[in-house]
This record gives sequence, structure tokens and C-alpha cells, in this order.
Amino acid sequence: MLWRKLALVAAVILVVCTTFLVISVWKTRTDVAMILNELRELGRSQDPTADFKMLQRKYGSKLSPIEGCTPQNCEYKIAFSNRNVSALRVVPYVEMNVWFEMYKGSLLFAMLEYRTALKGPNSPVVHVQQGMCGHGCGVRFDVNPHGISQQMWNGIVEFDTRATAEQRNSALALNLDCFARIAGCKDIIDLLPTMWIHSGPGTISSRLVGLSQKLEDSHGFPSADDF
Repeated sequence: MLWRKLALVAAVILVVCTTFLVISVWKTRTDVAMILNELRELGRSQDPTADFKMLQRKYGSKLSPIEGCTPQNCEYKIAFSNRNVSALRVVPYVEMNVWFEMYKGSLLFAMLEYRTALKGPNSPVVHVQQGMCGHGCGVRFDVNPHGISQQMWNGIVEFDTRATAEQRNSALALNLDCFARIAGCKDIIDLLPTMWIHSGPGTISSRLVGLSQKLEDSHGFPSADDF
């Protein structure tokens, strides 16, 4: 009967779409998990510049120089997103962009941006910057917002090779479920739950203490070792 044929066609379409969504999300999560692990390895490397050049060979044109590069200074970018899944209006659009900054032939920083596009007035975004040298490449560890805050939409974490294992791991423990969460990730806690936590209605607090909070609490000056 016609209705049975239509039901069969609908079932096949549903299976195909579901399979496509599962594979697409799995591929994106796998790729992002890999680049995050590579960032961890770069932070522990004795020669991050040499290891970055290996990443250039691995990713090829996917890790491309951005416009405005010079022989002395150049940034390279690689991007990941759930564009295929979000195009079906199943989940909100989510992307992660990673930049690597080279200066005079040496890798100085790796910077990532993790964000989701929601329908409301605020869409959360987290930036993580990892310095690749002991001094002169950022700070030991810092996080903003810090303490108790109502800023739930924009988070920044910075650290370098002197950060503790807990600080490094927490900064890069991004919640990859956001790529497939139907309701979407609502704030920076959802994006990076190892760094922030809800502290009350409409407020959040940082799980770890960074340089900015130390300075506010002590009303002092930073030590040379923090930079």
C-alpha cells in the first residue's frame, strides 16, 4: 500500500540523516580533540617550533598563513566547526579557531577561540592563549572573569610553560559536547566547565586563581616570576 511505501521511505531518510549527523559530529569531535592534544604536547615540548613545523606538514593547507604575514612575523590558522550539522537546524553553530604565531622563526603563542552562536542576545565565547616560552610569552597563569562575576559570555585564559599541570589541563579541557548539544551551550561554564562554575543566580566564579585575582586580593604588584 502507498502509506507503507511512504513510511518506508521516511524511515530510510531518517536513518540516513541520523547516520550523517552521527558521523559528522564524531569527525568534528575527533579532529578537535586531536588539535587540543597537540596543543598540550606543544606546551610540554623541548622544541615547540620544530613540533609546530611537523603540524604544518601534517595539516597542509588546512593550517594556512593568514593575510599580512611577513618574513619576521606570521600567524597560521586552522578552523573546525559543526557547520554541516548546524545547517540542518538540529544544533546551534559551534566553531573552534586555532592560531599559531611565529616570530623570527620561533613559535611564540598558540591561541584558540571556542564559541557558539545562539539565537538570544548573548553568545558565549572562550579564548585560551598558550605561551610557548618560559618568559616573555604572556603570563604564568591568568583567568578572566575571576572571583565572583556576572560576566558569563566572554572568558579568557592565559598561561605559559611555567603553569602547573592542573592549570594547563584545565585551560584546555573544553567541553566538546557543545558541537552536538541540541539546546546549545549557554555560557562560558558550558564551554569550559573546568575553569568556571555557577556561584549563584546570574553569577559565576573561577575555579582557579590567576594573576589578576591575586593582584586584586593583595592590592600588590606582580612578581617578575608571573611574567
